[in-house]
Amino acid sequence: MRKKIKILLTLIICGVFGLNAQNNTSSPYSIRGYGEMEGFNNAFCRALGGASNGIRTEHYFSFSNPASLGATKLVLLDFGFRVDYSHVYSDSASKTRYNGNINYFSLSFPVYRKPIIKKDTSSSAIKSKTTKLYTEYRSIWNAAFGFMPYSSINSTYSKLKDTSYGLIGNYYSRTGGLTRLFFMNSVNINPNITVGLNTSFIFGQTRAYDGYYLFDTGVARATIHENNISMRGFKFDFGIQAERNKDTIYVRDSIVVNGQKVLQVKKQPIRFVFGATLDNGAQLNYSIYRQILNKSNYYITAPVDTVLLQENKKGKTSIPLGYSAGFSVTYNNNWMLTADYRAEQWGTMKKTLFTDSFSNSSQISIGLAYRPDYSASNFKKTEGNKRFMPTIEYRFGFRSRNTGYNFLDNAGNIQPLKEYGFSFGLGIPKLRTEWDTKYFQVKSMFNITAEYIKRGNLQNGMIAENMFRVTLGFTLPDVWFRKRKFE
Repeated sequence: MRKKIKILLTLIICGVFGLNAQNNTSSPYSIRGYGEMEGFNNAFCRALGGASNGIRTEHYFSFSNPASLGATKLVLLDFGFRVDYSHVYSDSASKTRYNGNINYFSLSFPVYRKPIIKKDTSSSAIKSKTTKLYTEYRSIWNAAFGFMPYSSINSTYSKLKDTSYGLIGNYYSRTGGLTRLFFMNSVNINPNITVGLNTSFIFGQTRAYDGYYLFDTGVARATIHENNISMRGFKFDFGIQAERNKDTIYVRDSIVVNGQKVLQVKKQPIRFVFGATLDNGAQLNYSIYRQILNKSNYYITAPVDTVLLQENKKGKTSIPLGYSAGFSVTYNNNWMLTADYRAEQWGTMKKTLFTDSFSNSSQISIGLAYRPDYSASNFKKTEGNKRFMPTIEYRFGFRSRNTGYNFLDNAGNIQPLKEYGFSFGLGIPKLRTEWDTKYFQVKSMFNITAEYIKRGNLQNGMIAENMFRVTLGFTLPDVWFRKRKFE
């Protein structure tokens, strides 16, 4: 146990420092506001187009709806890595970029489990004609903690313009972003209704560099503007999920047994899950370091004139209110259809820190998965014994999003930045047998999700972006604090 805790602490420390030290984007559109906002989900939900409110399973939980944590029964370690390839282009130029980093980490665990005494109805118990009782635990209170980026910024540009005063150059760079540390709790009011609370601490900084250069008679005069902003604050999100799993479809078919047709009736269960969240608006405290310098010659040692110097200027900025709702329908423990709608009130942003133009954002996500439940999968006979053969899971998704960030085109029109994406994912399972008052199957999962994302357009001098994103996720369940079996 101590060894596991040491490994987890090492992963957490390395991950948090890694998120702060590296950029998670290379999009020119990250220049606005807090930057490119990160979808609060893991590799499983990304493969479903970001749909998450209807996810309620023992093997995964949705980051964006803390109520989904109530369905998990074991300790779950979930972490992932992301790699991006983007192609940014306009009418006259194009550029390709790569970046990658650790993307998310979470550890969930049951805090309180209610013991339930059950009768062993396995085939071995029936053959022995003895009554065996065992203890099964139902999760009442679950918790999770972890980290992932909240937003990322990495945008630079430069340009030259020939004027009557000489050649004028401009170089602009903005980097940084915000990181989210989260602590989730969920409580099962009954087996079918769960409520959850996610407490997030959001922190980070943005760094802006803006330089203007005048090249005249061999001298490069420069005006340099540096603006560094540190931000931090707490955010609270609420979630609820309700499940209905009592519906069944009866499929009738005839089979031939000993030369005669026999009517066969198969039960195919239907499961509905409904979920909703309220992302409470939050206040972030910020501190600004800002300076403006004039240099008579940028390329050699020359006098520097400090035009402005601000240190530790403090204030408050906000994160807008958001909400979402969605559902999932699972047919015969194999097929799942899920859909979400999410909106955020970016149009209510007060311009205390940013002068950018915002409008309300919205997103529609649709996902389809073929995900066989391991308890209902086929068995393979090996020398007279049954051996479980896990099956690969397949996932598909689509999303359409209005980001809420507005840009001014060359014709003077305000264009909201829109994007859409397609996703495909695989879940490759690995099974092992564990014991917690009885033997049962534990399924680890290696998740691969590929996404194609399209942003912007070329109308009136705008910039477009095509992005290919791959997320590698690992979901590793375990049993901690178990009662040992002695024979």
